Amino acid sequence: MRIGIQAWGSEGDIRPLIALGHGLVERGHEVELVYTDIADRRYEAVASALGLRARAVATPVVSDINETHRIGLEIINARDPLAQGKIIFDEFLKPVERELYEAATDLCARSDLLVGHLVLYHLRAAAEHAGKPEVSVTFAHTMLPSRHQHPHGAPRLGEWANAVEWRIGRMALNLLLRPGVNRFRRRVGLGPIKDLLLDGWASHLLNLIAVSPALCAGQPDWPAWNRVCGFLALPSTEHEAVSPELARFLADGPPPVFMGFGSLMPLQSSHLTETMALLREAARLADCRAIIQADVGAPPSLGVPGDDRVMIVSRTPHAQVFPQCAAVVHHCGAGTTHTTLKAGVPSVPVPHVSDQFQWATELRRVGVAPAAIPRRQLTATRLAARIRETLQNPRMRECARQIQAEMKDDDGPRTAARLIDEVRFLI
Repeated sequence: MRIGIQAWGSEGDIRPLIALGHGLVERGHEVELVYTDIADRRYEAVASALGLRARAVATPVVSDINETHRIGLEIINARDPLAQGKIIFDEFLKPVERELYEAATDLCARSDLLVGHLVLYHLRAAAEHAGKPEVSVTFAHTMLPSRHQHPHGAPRLGEWANAVEWRIGRMALNLLLRPGVNRFRRRVGLGPIKDLLLDGWASHLLNLIAVSPALCAGQPDWPAWNRVCGFLALPSTEHEAVSPELARFLADGPPPVFMGFGSLMPLQSSHLTETMALLREAARLADCRAIIQADVGAPPSLGVPGDDRVMIVSRTPHAQVFPQCAAVVHHCGAGTTHTTLKAGVPSVPVPHVSDQFQWATELRRVGVAPAAIPRRQLTATRLAARIRETLQNPRMRECARQIQAEMKDDDGPRTAARLIDEVRFLI
């Protein structure tokens, strides 16, 4: 079967769909990926190595790095996750609506089935026009309404209140984002969507929930199309190797604390300088060795002159490095969250935007992290205190190892590919 995948967002949104594509290739399908990266990352090489074709569309969404930096700060400083989501949609999704829809239409013409990121209403519209089946992928189970699941940010009043709070949350989301989605649908000759969370985003054929069963076993009141498949991780053989410099650093002392904010780490400007200084000072105050990840235009690994307790890396394979660390300070993206859990180490959450706050709450719920520090409230003193709290709490390490054991047999790409094969026979 010919399967077309459309991805949009940052590295944490696109790489899991490449992993899913690999799972489908292993089941004998022909897979083509069309992706749109907010920044200017390229994925053709890794996709080709895993057996699928990939091409970029409207990448980068914003070509001026200073403008990207400005938007990022605006998102971080918006206190309401819904307001953050609106900025993300307005700045990174709406400007490329036409290109995304044209790419989706082209992909539909060559595919028997489509798979796409949950929020890609462009792909849904193209699939409707083409009469092709479409599968959605959700990266956070906390976005799916259930009376058994507490909505993030609402008072904890029990199951009876969860349904009411979800209804209020859906109303707010629809007021904020639905008008733009429905304007687009009218332009392409389709009818309006009534509810984004219930009808507009999740496919009613199959909505893959890319979350480990160790965190989410599914809710009894979810519709049948919501299926937990596990996190969509790339094969462990993919990735660059740990550099010799970093390997020596890891071997030369007690396990360090890894610090990095993924694609949300500033790339340049005074904000990068300030962030690096903050992380180094936090490591000093916490009296721990540290690895700080930042793309500073350096070689893959760079020792800090005169400081054998800190190493800066530009990129490094998290799956290999995290198990050798005492804890990981991170932004709580879905990918980093799962990689940390699978490594069996505690987290120190510093959520920046949107669903990262929900992941931070989940990490604390399962006992592997202290209370989060929102990025806009981050200081070296606060971070050092959280690091000390984490390193001095053996219960967090024990919980992390327990979840690691539960995740040992997770294979999200293979499970997701099997679920897609199951539903295609029902079409």
